[in-house]
Amino acid sequence: MKKENEILRILKDNTNYRKLLSTTTVTGLTTWGAFITMLILLGEITDSGLQLGILWSLSGLVPIFMSFILGGLVDRLDTKKVIVVTEFLKAPLYLLFIFVPLFEGWTAWILFFIIRFLLGILGSLTTVARQTIIPEIIEEKDLTVANSLNFTLTSAVRLLGAASGGVLVTLINLNFFWILTSISFVYAGFTIMTLQVKNFKMKAKERSFLGEIKTGLMITKDKVYVKYVLLFALTGGLIIGSFNLMIEQMVHTVYQIPSVGLSVLYVVEGLTSVFLGIWIANNKIFFKNIYRYGYIYILMGSSWALFGLTSNLWQGILVMIVFAFVGGFVVPFERYVMQTHVASDLRGRVFGLWNTSSMLSMQLGALFTGIIIDYLGTRYVTLIVAVLEVLLGIVFLFKFKSKNELSKSRNINVET
Repeated sequence: MKKENEILRILKDNTNYRKLLSTTTVTGLTTWGAFITMLILLGEITDSGLQLGILWSLSGLVPIFMSFILGGLVDRLDTKKVIVVTEFLKAPLYLLFIFVPLFEGWTAWILFFIIRFLLGILGSLTTVARQTIIPEIIEEKDLTVANSLNFTLTSAVRLLGAASGGVLVTLINLNFFWILTSISFVYAGFTIMTLQVKNFKMKAKERSFLGEIKTGLMITKDKVYVKYVLLFALTGGLIIGSFNLMIEQMVHTVYQIPSVGLSVLYVVEGLTSVFLGIWIANNKIFFKNIYRYGYIYILMGSSWALFGLTSNLWQGILVMIVFAFVGGFVVPFERYVMQTHVASDLRGRVFGLWNTSSMLSMQLGALFTGIIIDYLGTRYVTLIVAVLEVLLGIVFLFKFKSKNELSKSRNINVET
């Protein structure tokens, strides 16, 4: 008998998950266009690179710090309602960008800052809630497929956005993207309202946000796999933070080729991630011998270190394929750990902590990239930012070499 396609099975059998993916796709595509439009708008209302950098970084950085606290809010509330409310609130906020060019100077800057700041907070809430709701609508046996499919979809949206976003913004009036993005979030809100949550979610017992933060941090102490996933968020964030800057530097300063080389590397990385995600999802690939993920992390760091040593585009393409390939195994594993090793009333805090750790580390990765380029040179960047990923992968490998089953260490009931 021919084996049923796992992706088609889960999409056919689970209407709720199908709806969740549809909203992720639609809002993801429109947000890409809005993101590029936001950068163009920022250039129009600022007069110098310093103004641009300060306004962009401050308006986007502050919500990162709030992600962990917002995760506690998700634990206290109904997950579906959190997504619905945040999606509906994003719609009018994106429309407000239309009015920014009508003002000048500080008025325009303040309005831009407020809009992006609020969108950042809502985005953090949505990110945490969308990860938290998956175990509420998906059976545990299908989590590997669902997480891999999410990764595939995100990669595909990123690929389409990178390929088409700039072209469309050039051809179409900027206000069109604000309106289109707003409509997409209205669609998402109404669609999420129709979800039928199947699995019971325990409500957080802790009433104090400070108490919730303490409880969330204690999880990382008691749950060894969760602790390592959060540590890998820090080391992996350094690599991701250097990713965009290093691709640009390698193409222009090392390979010395036109900017089309940027698109080639992005497309190669995106396509590899998409095809790998489909393969992992369809075959439900998951290493029961958990120590093998140590090899994955080591290879991820090593391949990124190797990218900085390439001397032409063809070498860069080959290394980028390897980097994207090993990275594709990481996402399903990390999501599975946080979804199954943490009680349902605590997942929001863990995903919030993971998001905060990852995003802050990405900011540091970008900062370190610039410093290393100035003081040591371009080729040293990937070697330095990848070393912690490799070392932590080695520690993970040897620590769990004797432990075969991930399920043996799982303890869903966490006392708060």
